[in-house]
Amino acid sequence: MKFIFKYPFRFTIIYLILYILDAFFKNSDVLYSCRYVSKILLSSSLLVFYLYNTKQKDANKKKLVITALSLFILGDFFFIRGNDNNIIHFVIAGILFAIAKIFYSIRFLNNKDFKISKLIPFLLFCFTYMSVIMFLVYSNLGGFFIPFLIYLFVAMLLMQFAFLRKEEVNSKSFWLVMVGVVAFMFADSINMLKMFYNPLIAYNKLTIMFFYCLAQYLIVFGILKEVDNK
Repeated sequence: MKFIFKYPFRFTIIYLILYILDAFFKNSDVLYSCRYVSKILLSSSLLVFYLYNTKQKDANKKKLVITALSLFILGDFFFIRGNDNNIIHFVIAGILFAIAKIFYSIRFLNNKDFKISKLIPFLLFCFTYMSVIMFLVYSNLGGFFIPFLIYLFVAMLLMQFAFLRKEEVNSKSFWLVMVGVVAFMFADSINMLKMFYNPLIAYNKLTIMFFYCLAQYLIVFGILKEVDNK
């Protein structure tokens, strides 16, 4: 285990192989059930990599990341079951993903004062983004309107707290996490549009998993590279 997970390059190769396997299984009707292994291994590998490499002295921050990653692993399990037309499992997966993102948001929270003027362009972007998504899917939401709105809000909350790390941490950590969170936004957007707008949009059988896996990878690496700017 240490031979792989203690070395970023070796882990990256293994992570890429697991992603390719999972993408293959996802696009195979016959082998789709193999995702219960490939997807869980893919998600779990990030948690193991984090545990092997973290030097975080703040126990609470460490627990937040571990909890978030664990919730994503559990959410992945229910999401696979949800794709078998089990709406209850799909809802459970959405709840677990949302809670995991809240844990990530808390992890990125800092106590330093900031000027609201710095947030105005970002908040305008969030408002525009949410408005466009809601405009496209509103007529098809039905009873999912409130859960959809909450999930969208949580996704934007994560982006906001990631953005507020700027100048609080080193540049490398900030940009790794920020690009990861943007990749999360792409994955979520395509998934939302697939469900409530167009089931064939944006080659979603490939793009959702690509952006989701990229997001988790960059966020974990960004957290591991974090150094506070005093």
